Amino acid sequence: MAGMKSSNSGPIQFRSERLQPRILVRDTSGKLNEVTVPIEVRFDPLTGQSCRLVEFSLQRIRRPDLSALVQRSLEMPCPFCMPLIEKATPRFPPEIVPEGTIRIGRAVAFPNARPYDVYGAVVVISDEHFIPLTEFTLETLVNALLAAQEYIVRVKRADAQVRFDFIAWNFLPPSGGSLVHPHIQCNAGYFPTFYQKQVLEACDKYHQATGRNFWSDLVEEERRRQERYIGTTGNACWLTAFAPRGRLMDVLTVFPGRSSITELSEEDFRQLATGLLNIFRYMDELNLVSFNLSTYSGTDSNRFWTHVRIIPRSLLLYTPIETNDHFYLQVLHDESVCLLSPEVACQELKKRFFPTA
Repeated sequence: MAGMKSSNSGPIQFRSERLQPRILVRDTSGKLNEVTVPIEVRFDPLTGQSCRLVEFSLQRIRRPDLSALVQRSLEMPCPFCMPLIEKATPRFPPEIVPEGTIRIGRAVAFPNARPYDVYGAVVVISDEHFIPLTEFTLETLVNALLAAQEYIVRVKRADAQVRFDFIAWNFLPPSGGSLVHPHIQCNAGYFPTFYQKQVLEACDKYHQATGRNFWSDLVEEERRRQERYIGTTGNACWLTAFAPRGRLMDVLTVFPGRSSITELSEEDFRQLATGLLNIFRYMDELNLVSFNLSTYSGTDSNRFWTHVRIIPRSLLLYTPIETNDHFYLQVLHDESVCLLSPEVACQELKKRFFPTA
């Protein structure tokens, strides 16, 4: 039977329901024995989005053969490598970026040839064709994020009707990345994505009901519980999500008092990049090489704090085949499934963020 649990100590509600499916399995002699397979259904404290936590052996995570992947990627000309990046990539219209591209360090931003919104850009992170997860440097990440931020700032300066934006990163094919050459994307326009709309409306509703900022209450409650609160670096608060959106982990970075990604300082991005490097190291230990990342912005810091989510992606081994980590529940039912407890992930990440604590 199910057992519902909910925190009632304040406006933040961590609701979960534990299920105990019973099945008969055979032992080594062939005899059938009854066992229970625990499942926990959790509900996101902001949106109510449900997530199912299930037991799973992390040994089934498969590390792709990156040497073969990189070699295949070199068999066709890479548009982000020299000389094609200078000769073949688009340029911004002069009313937005008069110089045509945005360059910070080795990062180069130019228009996305196949944009997903009225304004879209690609930021090529480095002139290196391939960078393994654990070999990114702080400056490389910071410069790329600053270039992406600069593009969004310029778009909003040129078009006052732009209300929604985000920076996103698909790293390597398991995440949907179409090119090995590391790059991030920026999107800005007049309409939110469905999830952006959900989050912004839920934050407004929470503020109307409590007079408070959901993210402020969430960070404070997670800090008090110390179950999923990783810690604070600079102005960045790190925690694992109670109801993860990813199958293996879901890490949140919340920036108190900042409503939009455009308000972050260079030091904020430095703290974000430092945390990402810590997460990359933990991912590498789990044989994870790929991830999705997105920023989320609002307009009113009384109701919304800008934040970032990073979700590892992987191939899973089922008998002789490697399997994508998304299946019918995520794709057709909008139901998240997570195989790694957020509380376990939090404790492991604390060791990487604060090794001497």
